[in-house]
Amino acid sequence: MIIGRLFTAIPRMSTLVKVVYNYLGIPSFIRYNKTFWDTYNFLQKSQYWPREKLQEYQFKQLKKLLRHAYENVPYYRKTFKKRGLRPEDIRSLEDLNKIPCLDKDTFKSRFNEMIAKNIDIRNMPLSHTSGTTGKPLQFYRTYTENIIEWAFICHQWSRVGYKPGERRVEIRGPLINKKKPVIHRPLDGVLRLSPVIRDKEGVSFYLRCIKSFGARYIHGYPSAIATLAGMIKKYSFKVPFKLKAVFFASEEVYGWERKIVEEVFNCRVFSHYGQAEHVALASECENSYFYHFVPQYGIVEIDPKTHEIIGTGFFNYVNPFIRYKTTDVVSEPILSECEYCGRSYFPLIERIEGRMEDFIVTPDGAVIPPAVITHPFKDLKTIKNTQLIQLDIDSILLRVSFFKNATNKSERELNQLICGLQEIFGPNVKIETEIVDEIKRTPTGKFRWIISKVSEKILNE
Repeated sequence: MIIGRLFTAIPRMSTLVKVVYNYLGIPSFIRYNKTFWDTYNFLQKSQYWPREKLQEYQFKQLKKLLRHAYENVPYYRKTFKKRGLRPEDIRSLEDLNKIPCLDKDTFKSRFNEMIAKNIDIRNMPLSHTSGTTGKPLQFYRTYTENIIEWAFICHQWSRVGYKPGERRVEIRGPLINKKKPVIHRPLDGVLRLSPVIRDKEGVSFYLRCIKSFGARYIHGYPSAIATLAGMIKKYSFKVPFKLKAVFFASEEVYGWERKIVEEVFNCRVFSHYGQAEHVALASECENSYFYHFVPQYGIVEIDPKTHEIIGTGFFNYVNPFIRYKTTDVVSEPILSECEYCGRSYFPLIERIEGRMEDFIVTPDGAVIPPAVITHPFKDLKTIKNTQLIQLDIDSILLRVSFFKNATNKSERELNQLICGLQEIFGPNVKIETEIVDEIKRTPTGKFRWIISKVSEKILNE
C-alpha cells in the first residue's frame, strides 16, 4: 500500500523533508483509501434521496445482514429458530420487530455466540464502548468498518464546510500527563490536546498551540471544550485564531456548553450523536439544531414509551448488533421532514436526552469530564456495574457490583480500577469503595453513572 511504503521511507527522509511532512501531513487523496472515498462520495450523492429510495436502500442492507447473521452467528440462528423465523420472513422494515431486542447484558453473557464463525478474529483487536453508562462493552469490529465510520463522520461535518483531511484540533481522549498534554499526529492532520485543563497557564499554552497549528476546526468532548471556553472568558484572554466550527462528540450536550463555546469562539457548534457499537448515527442540520439520524448507516427505532434508541448497524459483520438497545434516550421524534435543509433523513429529533453524567471537580481546580474518567473502566471483566458519587471536593465513593460467581480476580481488578482513578483525580482525592449487589436507578428508570454534588453546586452558582 502507498501508506505502508511512505512509513518505510520516512526514516530515510532528509531533515527538510521530515519537517515538511510533519507540518503538512499527507494529502487526503493518499491518506484515505478507496473504501473511504466510495463511502463518502455515495453519502454526498444520496443525502437528498427521497425517503422511499432511502428505505429501499435500508431494506436491501438489512436483508444482507440478516442472512449473514442467520447463517454465521450462533446467537441469531438460535433466536430465529426459537421464534420459527427465517431471514426471508422479514419482508419489510416493519417486520424487523419480529426479532427481539438485544441488550448489553445479553451481549456480554453470550459473547462467544455473538461472533460470526466465518470471520477470522485471531488477529483482530477488541474494541470497547466508552463506559459512560457504567457498563463498558467489548466487541470486535474490522479496520474496514472504522474506515466507513470515518467517511460518515466526514460526510456529516461537510455540512459546515469541513473537507476530509483538513486540520483539526482534538480536545478529547485519555491524556492526563501534565508534562505532555499535546500529541501531534501529522498523518491524520490532528493536534490532540488533553481534555483536562487545570490553570491559567494551561489555557494560555493551549491558545498558542491552536494558533500555531493553524486548524480551523476543534473537535472533542463538549465538557472539555466548554471548560476551555469558560476559562478563556474568566481570564479575559483574546482568542488569537478564527474557527469555522466546533464539533461536539462523545457526551451529552448541555445548553450552557453550546452557549459559552459559541460566544467565546464566535462560530457554530455542530454536534453529532453516535456510539462505539455503530448502530445509530445522527448529527445536527446545518440550518437548525435538530438531529437527523442517517438512514444509510443503519435502522433506528425509537421506543414509543421510553424514547430509547434501538439501532441496527449495517457494517459490523463480526459482531452484528441487530435491534440493539443503546440505553440512550431522545426527545419526542418529529414526524415531519426537516424544512430547513431538504434532506429526508429520519427520524428527526430535537435533542439527545440520555447520558446524564456529571463532572468531577478536584481540589486543584480541575474539572474532569466523564469521557476522561471512563478510560480505566474499559477492560473490566468481573465488575458488572459501577457508580461514582462525589459529595465533597476531596472525596469520591466508588460503588461497585460484581457479576455472579466472581473469582479472586475481582479484588485485583478493583484495585487496578482504583489506581487508574487515583491517577486521574490526583493524590488529594480520597476514593472509598462500596460493594453492592445492584446499583439503584433513578425513579424514572435511568442510570446515573456519575453523581457529583460538587459540580452541580458550581454549575448553579
